[in-house]
Amino acid sequence: MDNVFVTVFLFCFSLLPMAYLRYYPFRVIATPREQRILIVGHLIIFAAEFLLVAALFILGYAPMQGSVFQKLYFVCYWPHFLLLLFTIRPFWFRHFFVLGLQGIYAVFLHTATLLLLKQLWAQTTYFASLYFLFYLGLLLINFPGMVWLIGKLFTRKQLLRGRQPTAFWKYLGFVPLLLTYYQGSMGYATLLQQIQDLSDIHLYMLVSRMILVIIGIVLVLSVRSGYRQVCIMLRAKERSMAIQEQLREIHDYADTMQKEQQKLAIMRHDSRHQLRMMAELVEGGHYDEAERQLLAMRKELKQQ
Repeated sequence: MDNVFVTVFLFCFSLLPMAYLRYYPFRVIATPREQRILIVGHLIIFAAEFLLVAALFILGYAPMQGSVFQKLYFVCYWPHFLLLLFTIRPFWFRHFFVLGLQGIYAVFLHTATLLLLKQLWAQTTYFASLYFLFYLGLLLINFPGMVWLIGKLFTRKQLLRGRQPTAFWKYLGFVPLLLTYYQGSMGYATLLQQIQDLSDIHLYMLVSRMILVIIGIVLVLSVRSGYRQVCIMLRAKERSMAIQEQLREIHDYADTMQKEQQKLAIMRHDSRHQLRMMAELVEGGHYDEAERQLLAMRKELKQQ
């Protein structure tokens, strides 16, 4: 009985660090209200799943075996994921991308834990408890590195821009999840039970899942690098548009100056003509007419 409660507690508790890992890239836009919803929601899910899974084993509806926990893990992580998915939205494809990265991490930890406990495989009574103790130990030891890796996966600016539909994430979002499904469906636990010489299998599974981790890291670095390149291109486009705007303003100013010069040329021509007429009027003794012309010129200048 005590072993059941300890094992189920460790199983349910192992889901919480992964829930935080899925939340961490989105922390930059999470409001205090959303943070409270996530904290309370995850704790409620943890308590509910602990009671339900414990009752499942105590009442004899499921045997205490590794294959049962694999199925339960697949079922029990969905409430945590859906809580995050509908609390911080509408970044659906980004959520699945982070879920896939977390899945790669979990598959690698699962393999490493089984390799550490391969000598204890026959001790079925306490194997599940030992498995989750080792699994949580490896999880917590490597957790800071994983947090660092995905901590800057999304920036606040990127996520806020991401509220608009992005075709890029529709194609990339499920890639880590598909890789995780492929590796997770290879039946490692079944092979361990059926094959006598396990050395080659151990090496193959460890290498293949290390490669999977490397692929996950490359995906994260590609997303970061790609976003930086997009930012550089956007800044270059903004500078180009600013230069075009300045050139347009200079062109408009040059057109204005050209029109003003044309007006001045017309005014100089008219002024010379009017002064010539006034000189002729004065020379001819037509002082009244010259005065009227002078007043008309003064009135015209005031209007301009």
